[in-house]
Amino acid sequence: MPPKANVGLLIPKAFVGPMPSPMEYTDFFQSADAMGFHSLWTTERILHKVNILDSVTALTWAAAVTQRIKLGSAVLLSTLRHPLVLARTVAGLDYVSNGRFILGLSLGGHTDELDAMGITVKGRPGRFEETIALLRKLWAAEEIDFKGQHLSMEGVTVAPRPSFGGRRPILLGGEVKPVLRRAATIADGWIASSMATPEQIWEHRKTLRTIANEAGRNPDSLEIGKLLYIAIDEDSFVAKQRVGDSMKNYYGDWFDVDKFCAFGSPKRCADILQHYLDAGVTTLMVGLAHPDVKELERLHNEVLPLLK
Repeated sequence: MPPKANVGLLIPKAFVGPMPSPMEYTDFFQSADAMGFHSLWTTERILHKVNILDSVTALTWAAAVTQRIKLGSAVLLSTLRHPLVLARTVAGLDYVSNGRFILGLSLGGHTDELDAMGITVKGRPGRFEETIALLRKLWAAEEIDFKGQHLSMEGVTVAPRPSFGGRRPILLGGEVKPVLRRAATIADGWIASSMATPEQIWEHRKTLRTIANEAGRNPDSLEIGKLLYIAIDEDSFVAKQRVGDSMKNYYGDWFDVDKFCAFGSPKRCADILQHYLDAGVTTLMVGLAHPDVKELERLHNEVLPLLK
């Protein structure tokens, strides 16, 4: 029996050695679509020492070779894009995917990326909130004026507009209280990072519900996503090494594989995934180290049926 929550996949896209071939990616996307996975998601980094596939490129590629599966960003870094460019990018992804795109945003970004792009951190929270308001307005009307403290424009148009218009769902990534406040008031849900434990998600979920209730919103309507990296193998040492190498190459040696990842037999992996579902996650975003269709089949055939 499939789990009640949605189970999506993080697109594997960071590699120390050679990138997977284009055909491997195409097979992975189409297999995920055919198996009935809910969605394909991307994270985003601009600067890194490893090979990284660009997020928008990956989502556009996936849109072109699939028919049903939803496509999402977990997350796009709002700070690195002018809001008009972001509005155009989202509208384009919505168009090429026939309305399947889910927007996840963050005001984050690593210091080296911000410095290299000449972006200052001053005023970022206020600009981020205005960006969300501007996006909704741009997507809802043919031509708009906007006047804010950080953003101001007259007579601007972005077309084609996304299929959901100004009510296109927006999910926010981040762990601090202001992010939860925005997620529960001006957005439509929250995406927990790969370092969020079930206990932390449970506590943040309570905070989200309290804030939503105080704002007069239905807390049950909020999406809660979770990034979780996984490796399936009866030999737990082999599985841990596979997912651990990938995570430490991406995050660094400090990354706690035992605490933050699921690895080992299908039963062990399912038990770990279940902890997150029990904590209130509505969409699991499961990441494999490589676009390996055989491991994807194991996830689908041997792990997911154990979830409830």
